[in-house]
Amino acid sequence: MQNWDRPPPDIEVAELFERWLPGAFAATGQHAPAGAPVVRATISGAGGGTWDVRADATTLTVGPPAKDRPDIWIRQSVHDLRVALGAPDADLPVLAPAEWSARDMLFADPRDVDLVRQISGRLLFELEGRRRRRWALDVGFGAAGVSAGRPRTTLRIDGATFEGVRSGTIPPMQALLDGRLKIEGDRALAMQVLLLVGSRLGRR
Repeated sequence: MQNWDRPPPDIEVAELFERWLPGAFAATGQHAPAGAPVVRATISGAGGGTWDVRADATTLTVGPPAKDRPDIWIRQSVHDLRVALGAPDADLPVLAPAEWSARDMLFADPRDVDLVRQISGRLLFELEGRRRRRWALDVGFGAAGVSAGRPRTTLRIDGATFEGVRSGTIPPMQALLDGRLKIEGDRALAMQVLLLVGSRLGRR
């Protein structure tokens, strides 16, 4: 029986975007809110590519990048995407909460839409693992974010602190106040993104 909660970590990237995500969206009866953001995903490395993902009511369509700018642009390497999906990496903590689904990357939850619309800018998130291993996620929000040549804000967190935030034992804002979550660049943009992350973690 097909598991629509999380795809296998070794799934081909094109299969993930072009077949698994639309199939999961339909099979689980999801309903996208009005104004759900268009998400562009650029996955670099062997087997990667670029796709635009659009959620409209009960339909999810995935295709090549359109001429119009997306609302959100996600950039990541193939290897880091696989780690996010659950592939083991001895130098990194487990990234995804047990209840997390790859569908969550779409920002199609009604509670996300208003928060996402308020964010404008490009941010790089770096997780510092062992032996200098770094996991990275580059995300642009809004017109300013998707057109920016590089991130204007970097959020850095160590593996132990990340595990606490992921499990809910350390609130993201507490990690920031303690200096375990470091911000370089535009702090206002970082705070907006942290509010979005905190909202998602608080739904558990």
